[in-house]
Parts: sequence; structure tokens; C-alpha cells
Amino acid sequence: MYDLNKIAPSIRHRILRANLPMKSLGMELSDLDNGPAVAKVKIWMEQVRSGVVIKSPGSPSSGLGLLLVGLPGHGKTTLASVAVQELIRTMPFDMEQPGLFLDYPKFLRLEKSAFSDNTLEDELKRIYGDDRHSIPLFILDDLGKEYKTQAGWAENVFDALIRARFNAGLPTIITTNVRTESWRRTYGEPMASFAHEAFMWVEVESDKGDLRK
Repeated sequence: MYDLNKIAPSIRHRILRANLPMKSLGMELSDLDNGPAVAKVKIWMEQVRSGVVIKSPGSPSSGLGLLLVGLPGHGKTTLASVAVQELIRTMPFDMEQPGLFLDYPKFLRLEKSAFSDNTLEDELKRIYGDDRHSIPLFILDDLGKEYKTQAGWAENVFDALIRARFNAGLPTIITTNVRTESWRRTYGEPMASFAHEAFMWVEVESDKGDLRK
């Protein structure tokens, strides 16, 4: 654990602005028990720190995100939050909001609200990567809980978001219980294929089972 009140005020401000789950604030990777998943996430984090992931022209890893897959309660959300905290604490970001956490249903509500509220357009631009102050570390939590529509609106929004961020060289961290073999059926063949290019897939399984019980 680290003490949020003992780090530099500017870094503390960036962590608090990221809207991360309160229970995960102050946690470090060493506090987590899903060792194999943590080890893979550390490899990705080193790539981010080395400068080959975030807006890295010509790098095959530019825009590479994380896809944390596993059963409910096995620590996917906490792992994503802790990884972003550590990157904010250890990287020299020159922006006020280098990270942002949103669960997918809330992101969909933001998209719908933007149809009638133009003040939300700037926030969406930062998330999609269309702004010079775009958010480099975006966590999209609980993919798979979205409400499906006959027209496939939610799936199309997801597709547009992931492709836009990846093409802009901005990594996305996704947590989901939608298994690898189900992506083709749930999100279509093109997205199932694209996801293997856009993400490092990480299976998250706690040694203690469902941590919520």
C-alpha cells in the first residue's frame, strides 16, 4: 500500500481525477494475489513506460491495450485500477487527467446524453482521442453488461471507441467476463479479429476464488 496523502499534490490530483474505485486507491500490484495476471500486466506496463505504446509512431505496440478477462469477483477491476495508479505515479504526464475509469453502462449513458447536451462533446473527444488533451489511459469496466438493442447500437459504439483510440495510439484497458471464444458471437467477426491486434489478453483468476464472498 502507498499513502495517497504523502505523494506529490499534482500526482494525487491526477489519481483522484481518474474516477477510480475508491476501495482500490492506495493499493499496489504487490497487494494483489493473482500472480500470473499481475506478471503479464507488468510486462505491458513496462512497454508503456518505455514509450512504445502511447502515441508511438511506427511502433507495432502503439495503442496496445489490456483485455482483462475472468469470472466475476476475481479482481479484474482492482488490477486495472492499480495498474493505472502506478503508471500515473511513475510516469511524467504533462496533463491534468492522464487516466479515466468508466463502467461500460455509464459510458453508454454518456454517449446517449451527448445527443442532447453539447457540453459533453469535449469529454467524449478526450475519451475517443480526438482532442490534444486526450486521455491516454482509459479503463472501460464491465464490458458485457451493456443492454443490447436490435439495431446493435451498443456494439457499434464499442467498436467505434476501440478503433478510434487504437488508431490514435491510445491504449484502452477493458475488464470483462466475455470469454475469448465468445467475442465472435457477441461482437462480430471483425471486432473479434481486431481485438487480438488491439489488446494484450490477460486471464485473471484469483487464488482465493470470488473475492466478494
